[in-house]
Amino acid sequence: QNVPEAAGARAPPALRPDTCARGFVRAVRRPVLLWSAPPAFSKARTGTTQAAWHGEEHARYAARGRALDAKEGDKAPGPLDMNSGLVDQAEQRYNGEIFCNRALAMKNIRAVGFDMDYTLAQYIPETFEILAHRGAMQKLVHSMGYPEEILSLPDYDPTCFQRGLMIDKERGNIIKMDRHMYVKVAFHGNRHLDGKERVAIYGNLNQKMFTSDAFANIDTLFSLPDAFMYAQLVDFKDAHEEKYPMMKGKSYQQIYKDVRRSVDLCHRDGVIKDKVTVDPGRYIQSEPGIVDMLKRLKLSGRKVFLLTNSLWEYTNTVMNFIVGNTKKKDYTLEWLELFDLVIVGACKPGFLEDPNLSLFRVHPEDGRLSNMDNALFDPPDVSLAMGKVFQGGNYNHLHYLLGKEFIAGGPKLMYVGDHMFSDVIRGKRSLGWRTMLVVPELAHEVDVWLQQSSRYKRIEELRELRNELDEWVDRLSLLLVSCDNDEQCKLSDKQEEMQKELDKARGELQAVKKVFSDELKAFHEAFHPVWGQVFKVGYQNSRFAQQVESYACLYTSKVSNFGLVSPEMSFRTQSDVMPHDQLEDTPLRRLLKARGNEFVQSLESLERPRSPSPLRGGTALTKEPEPTEEEIKLNSSAKKA
Repeated sequence: QNVPEAAGARAPPALRPDTCARGFVRAVRRPVLLWSAPPAFSKARTGTTQAAWHGEEHARYAARGRALDAKEGDKAPGPLDMNSGLVDQAEQRYNGEIFCNRALAMKNIRAVGFDMDYTLAQYIPETFEILAHRGAMQKLVHSMGYPEEILSLPDYDPTCFQRGLMIDKERGNIIKMDRHMYVKVAFHGNRHLDGKERVAIYGNLNQKMFTSDAFANIDTLFSLPDAFMYAQLVDFKDAHEEKYPMMKGKSYQQIYKDVRRSVDLCHRDGVIKDKVTVDPGRYIQSEPGIVDMLKRLKLSGRKVFLLTNSLWEYTNTVMNFIVGNTKKKDYTLEWLELFDLVIVGACKPGFLEDPNLSLFRVHPEDGRLSNMDNALFDPPDVSLAMGKVFQGGNYNHLHYLLGKEFIAGGPKLMYVGDHMFSDVIRGKRSLGWRTMLVVPELAHEVDVWLQQSSRYKRIEELRELRNELDEWVDRLSLLLVSCDNDEQCKLSDKQEEMQKELDKARGELQAVKKVFSDELKAFHEAFHPVWGQVFKVGYQNSRFAQQVESYACLYTSKVSNFGLVSPEMSFRTQSDVMPHDQLEDTPLRRLLKARGNEFVQSLESLERPRSPSPLRGGTALTKEPEPTEEEIKLNSSAKKA
């Protein structure tokens, strides 16, 4: 196909860098509530992980997508066809798979713990997170002296930002990095920073800078309102600091501190949780399967515990809603039977790091606290016989109360949570726990990926074509350089012709790169019109994906997915692949291989690459002569080398 025409056939969707994507699908972070075993596990398929099943399903969907594409017209679309049909969306969805980064045999896990907020209890962003935004803005005005005009700023939009971003507190920026910690997308407030601005700011920063106090991670869904509010106030400061002297005197870092303080106050003084307590059904999603999953774990002989930062009264409300008691008059303490141990007000991550934090007993009937001075001296059975609900404490108390086999902690215990730092990284690094990360965004990510599988295939074809053109340009450049100032060069009389071919190849390469870039951009915008995939930045895994891979043994979209498999399940990871493991597929290897096999012929007759680009037809500048016996032997030696 003609590349310029193909590039103009599809105008990429307009990106509005000055505002967040308010028209984006609002269900982007709403988990798909499914309660049926995946088809692959309704059959006896021992030894097959859900991740492996998912890969098989994806292959089937991709094949079907190609067939559907072929039905679009009289002939199958070409590799650069921008308008071929996508895969039938009716069957394209995530089915609750649990993905494995590190092999885990559940038979070795003797205790399983759960966080509550955004783990057992999934909140509705449109109602729950807006409480934090509205409450915090009120506190900024009435308690911290901010102008009342900020109260007229747009209300919270849960689709503006995504988990895995970072806040640059000193510069007022919000950034997205790849796994190598290079900044790939950056905004100042809600203003997009182009490539030159981004490189000028972050091009010379080393990796250690991003771990300093000048940067804050958006590593939990609780932090998304913070990012939204911070971006709003950065824009407000830039636009009105002359009108409001107090805004001029505030640094971007101080604004971030004020945002965090105001949100924390909302969580502590009841602005958020009091409203949830009154009407939990308005703020918490109903997720069938959690109770059955917890019961199954207990029946399997494992210890099951709840470890949450929420205090007792709120925990009791949420857990009653989870087990089906939607009205306050129906609340009971029967949900406690699902757990062997409950610790509220844990103050994670301090709970996982500080061995000096004190433990208190909670009296569930009235919420009273009493000291537990002998928590590490009285036998666990004695302490638990008096009640199994506690507040505060540290990891030593948890290990001791679970029993002797857990005193040293380690890999017999698995913890399930949503917070990358407080739940997963600290538990993994400090205590050696096995971990499962709950990523509600995963359902949306997988669904869109499946729906976009045809486009992804075209992107791979474009990448292959780009690599072939790169190889051809390199070989032509090598021939020209080899003939410079060499009177004995057999191709000297063809240098002008070679130069024309090189210029043509470079033009084709630039055209293919443009189409490739547009397709890749459209692919990422299908996930989010501004930030793209949560787990990717361009070709690379995002920093968030790198953390998931490094610290989460397992990850899934919602905790009830754990009930879709047996408590004795063995999760197996896929084989790690590094670039040298795919040696024959690397562009450099192909280039060097082509040089080694064909360099002698190239010096005598200019030829096309071994896989001619469809953009150029496939004719050679000079017809290749039949090789002589001597040349065949020479080629054979080159191949062996």
